[in-house]
Amino acid sequence: FTGKGGSCCVPRGSIYGAALALPQIARSCEWPGTLCALVIRTYFFCFLNFMLQAYLLSMIGEEFNLWFLFAGRMHLCDFGRSIQDCPDGPNCVGPRGTIFSYPRLYDFDVWGTRIFAQDSMAAVNATHLDKVDPGEYGLENFYCRMVCIFLFLKSTVTDFCENIENIKTLVLTPTRADSWINMHVPNWAAKSDVKAFDNMDELDLVEYRVAGMPLHWKILNAIFILVPKTLLWLGVTRSGVHYLMETAGIMNVVVNAMALSFILNVDEMIFERLTSTLSTYILSHIQALALYEDDLEETDEQALARYEKQEMNMGCLSILWKIMPMQLIVLIATLVLFLTDYYLTNCELRDGSWVSKAMHLPSEVDGNLFRFMFGIEASQQPDAFWTMPDAVSS
Repeated sequence: FTGKGGSCCVPRGSIYGAALALPQIARSCEWPGTLCALVIRTYFFCFLNFMLQAYLLSMIGEEFNLWFLFAGRMHLCDFGRSIQDCPDGPNCVGPRGTIFSYPRLYDFDVWGTRIFAQDSMAAVNATHLDKVDPGEYGLENFYCRMVCIFLFLKSTVTDFCENIENIKTLVLTPTRADSWINMHVPNWAAKSDVKAFDNMDELDLVEYRVAGMPLHWKILNAIFILVPKTLLWLGVTRSGVHYLMETAGIMNVVVNAMALSFILNVDEMIFERLTSTLSTYILSHIQALALYEDDLEETDEQALARYEKQEMNMGCLSILWKIMPMQLIVLIATLVLFLTDYYLTNCELRDGSWVSKAMHLPSEVDGNLFRFMFGIEASQQPDAFWTMPDAVSS
C-alpha cells in the first residue's frame, strides 16, 4: 500500500473526519460505551449536516429555477458586457430590444420596477409614453463577476481536494482491521518516570493514528459519507456558479460569492460548536499514515549521492512540473467546466455574444427538492414569455 511519498489522513476540523475516524477508534477499543455514544452522536450530526446543506442548496435552486421565472426574469448571460462599444459595436441590444448605454443600465429589480411603472402609465393614459424609458437589464462589470466566481470556486476546490484526500485514505489504507489507537511509552525509562520527567498524564501517552480499515467499513464510508459529500459539492458548485452568473450588480455579486461559501462550511461549524470536547481532542491529535518507508540503512554518503542525482541533475520538465501549482490548475479547469455548463444550458450565441435562450414558465410546481438541488429543470409550458428581440425597437 505504500507509495513514493506523502501521507493520508482524515479532515481534522470537519464532521466528515469524525465520521471516518471515530468508528475505527471505537472498533479498535472493542466498542466501549463512551465511544459508542460518540459514534452515534457523530453520525447524527453528519446526517444533520447533509440535511442542512441539501435544504439550503435546494432553496437556491428553487429561487432561480422557479421564482426567477415567475418574476419574468431571463438569464443574464453576457447582456451589457460590451456596453463600452455601444451603440455601434456588437452585443449592444438588451433584453427589451433597445441599445445599451451607461445611464440606461439597471439590475433586474430596478429594471422590472421601471417596466411596471411604464405599463401602469400605459394602462391609465397611453399618451407621452415615448418619454418613459425603463432602460435595459445588464451586467455592471463582467470581469468583477468572473473574479468573484473564481474566488468562490477557490473554496469549493479546497473542499473537492478534501474529498480526494478522503478517497485516498479509503483506497490506500490497508484493508485489514488495524488498531487506530495505541499506548506509546518511551523505552528509555519506566512509564511513571517518563510522566514525571515530562510532566505528562496518562492521556498524553495515547496515540491516535490512521491505520488499516476492514473492507466493509470502507464500503460503508464510501456509500454513506463520500458519495453524499461529493454530490453536495457538485450541487453547491453548479448552483453557486449559476447564481453568480445571474447577478448583475457589483456589490451583489461580491456579497453573494461570500455568502455561497458559507454552505460548504456548515460541516465545520457543526463540528466546532456541537461535537464533544473528546471528539475534538481525538481529531486534533490523530496522526496521518505515512505512504513511504524511511531507509534506515542508508549512510550519509548514500543520502548525499541520492540528493545529487535527484536534485542537482533534475531535468527541465521535472522542474516545470514542480513549478506548476496543481490546485490552481484544478481551479481553472473547474471554472472552465462550470462556465461552459452555464452558457450551453442557458444561453445562445447571437451577434457574436451570449444572450438568454427563450424563457418558458414551468408547467407545474412540484416542489421537488432533489431537482432544485442540482438545477434540473421541470417540464415547461410550450409558449415562451420572453424571447430575444431580433431587431432594435424604439
